[in-house]
Amino acid sequence: MNLPFTPTWAKVASQKEGFGQFHYIFDKDVEKEWKKGYYQLNMGRQMAVRFWWLTAELNNGGLDQYFWNSSGDFASDTIEDLRQIGQDPAAEILVNASRKLFGDSEPPRETIPRRAAIEAYYGTHPFNDDDDRERLAILEGKASLDQETRQLDAIQKGIVIALVTWMNANRNEFTHIKDNG
Repeated sequence: MNLPFTPTWAKVASQKEGFGQFHYIFDKDVEKEWKKGYYQLNMGRQMAVRFWWLTAELNNGGLDQYFWNSSGDFASDTIEDLRQIGQDPAAEILVNASRKLFGDSEPPRETIPRRAAIEAYYGTHPFNDDDDRERLAILEGKASLDQETRQLDAIQKGIVIALVTWMNANRNEFTHIKDNG
């Protein structure tokens, strides 16, 4: 008799520490539910999606792209997520990046006002030629988010390990993965 594969927490533990474990949980649990819609997800799955977007943007276009794209809708939530999993230094890096673009206020949750603030900060669309953007930012005395991007990139493995630890402690949020058995 061929039984269907059941994802388990033992299998999570057998994956490569950090991103291997996160991607297993994401693939076997979060993604199945995300297809129904982000706002249908429970808190743990929403946190996983927000982390997925953060790392996808961080590793693709950096924090400028993170805030520009729809992923930036959840920047304030992501900051709180990082604090919740004990990653206060990562939360502060994201806060500092946000302050550069938006001042003391939280990043707008809506795309159009957030993009308007980013364009006002840089004096241009942030994805014009990178050399021109850097030159414009320097000329206007405004620093890009490259430093914060590098800082988060350097600690993202620690962040994902902390997130997987949180996920493991909150297994009830990830019901497609069964207890070892």
